[in-house]
Amino acid sequence: MQRALDGLDAYTLQVLAAVMHGDAGPDGHDPAFGDALADLRALALVWDDGARPRTVPGVEDLLRARPPAPAAATRPPLASSARPPAELDRAGGTGVLEALRLVAALATSWTARPPAQLRSGGVGVRDLHRTARELAVPEPTVALLAETAYAAGLLNATHEYEPAYLPTPEYDEWLERPPAVRWGVLAHAWLTMTRHPAAVGRRGDRDRVVAMLGPDAERGTLPALRRRVLAVLAELAPGACPDGPEQVLAELAWRAPRRAALDGPPAAAILAEADLLGITAGGGLTGYTRTLLDGSRAVAEQVLADALPAPVSEFVVQPDLTLVVPGPPTAALAGDLALIADLESSGGASVYRISAATVRRALDAGHTAADVHALLTQGSRTPIPQALQYLIDDAARRHGTLRAGSAGAYLRSDDVALLARVTADRQVAALGLRLLAPTVAVSPAPAARVLEVLRAAGFAPAAEGPAGDVVAIAVQPPRAPSRPAPRTSRSRGAAPDGSELAALVRRIRAGDQISAPAGRFDLPAPIPGVTSATIMGRLRDAIRTEQLVMLGCAEVDGTVSRHTLLPISMGGGYVRGHAPGTERLLSFPLHRLTAVAVLDGPEDR
Repeated sequence: MQRALDGLDAYTLQVLAAVMHGDAGPDGHDPAFGDALADLRALALVWDDGARPRTVPGVEDLLRARPPAPAAATRPPLASSARPPAELDRAGGTGVLEALRLVAALATSWTARPPAQLRSGGVGVRDLHRTARELAVPEPTVALLAETAYAAGLLNATHEYEPAYLPTPEYDEWLERPPAVRWGVLAHAWLTMTRHPAAVGRRGDRDRVVAMLGPDAERGTLPALRRRVLAVLAELAPGACPDGPEQVLAELAWRAPRRAALDGPPAAAILAEADLLGITAGGGLTGYTRTLLDGSRAVAEQVLADALPAPVSEFVVQPDLTLVVPGPPTAALAGDLALIADLESSGGASVYRISAATVRRALDAGHTAADVHALLTQGSRTPIPQALQYLIDDAARRHGTLRAGSAGAYLRSDDVALLARVTADRQVAALGLRLLAPTVAVSPAPAARVLEVLRAAGFAPAAEGPAGDVVAIAVQPPRAPSRPAPRTSRSRGAAPDGSELAALVRRIRAGDQISAPAGRFDLPAPIPGVTSATIMGRLRDAIRTEQLVMLGCAEVDGTVSRHTLLPISMGGGYVRGHAPGTERLLSFPLHRLTAVAVLDGPEDR
């Protein structure tokens, strides 16, 4: 019933209020009034008693508990401006290419520096700030890109002791697909995901900041709300764009006034997200998105592919060391340019800038100066400026003057001939010794292994500490793992005396009496709810003589339980006493006792 009321528009709610108050309604002869009343009957919110329509029980309470937001009596017009549909698709294509570029940039950034996963799940605020700074976009945009890519399976957390977020193998496959297909994956994930990117960075229900990719950003109602928001845009003519998001929000508030207060902020965020992902352009629904909403994803991707400009594999090198790509670059060209230049602006044409730092980045990746020259010469429509050539050659000349590497141990000697003979000796070839200088050699093997092999070959090396002094490297002898402690056997003590045996026999016989009370105590036929005189007499004697007894008590499931008790009182239908060895007071109802056996007497204690 609550769900049905939330789905009513403003006019139908007015009709329902009129029925609830017994009025004739806005206009009893209005056809719209009859249609609204028929809808209410179909939803089982209104019934007819023969005289007039009435609301079903519970409707009035729900309406008073959460009254709808004020709405106009008639449907407000949705102001919009018309644009050619082809122009709207081209504008949307620009947003699509930018969204794809940002997702790839996000994956590249997280590949270089994976953000750690918080203990509660999600990405921390510092990593969010860093990613936004590297991508040069606001933090809400980073949250949208990460949540959408995560929903599409392009990102995931690693299963390690300290998990972090990285691109998945599906991302590598996604990167090789055409742009329209890549957008189709993101758009489908955004439409169906239950994540709320706009909530990232705000205080959640538990008064803590909602983390990106964290559990607090989950909202199960968002897929349906996205469909309702886009349905408002789909009712406009192709190419029509609302004059502002408030027009769409007003339409949503009129369609469902009871949900207006809750759905308003998320709906505004959905409109902004749709523009960032290229689902809409200028607030209007693009042609390929209309096709996607109709259920044909393959056709929508084909419509988008026709609207996107053809990828280019050439660029123009300008004298100010910038590269201008007149269109969307191919995947190969985009990868090369991201390595040798920094993106300064994007859109219909992209501008990249080459600097000494970007050239060093390409050299660090394994390219040579000749490779960079060849890339620019083959892809440029214009000659390469001389200043750019000098920049590349100068960076390559200084690159690699310092070398860094890893080694397990070093070997040094002031005797150059001795060190040369050691490195040329076949008996120590397994060490992989390599001369760095006439008096210094390195090996990938650890120092202990180097000493062992050299001594076996007949040399007399010594271990050296960080300060150059001779130290002893102790070789740990091999050892097997420790065995578990063996079980210890305890010898039996001395045989019990006669009094202990007698007490043990009495306890065993008491158990037999509990098992067969009728044969041992010669009890009369039991009467339900009545305790026998024998049981009552034995309990009084045990209380008077302070004897330990064993009780048989009938449980609610029909079984008989046994309890050892030192009784101290009997009254009010209960026998009370202490458990042996404890001061805990126990009580048992008399009508449930089936037998009482005396375990010992005062003479035994």
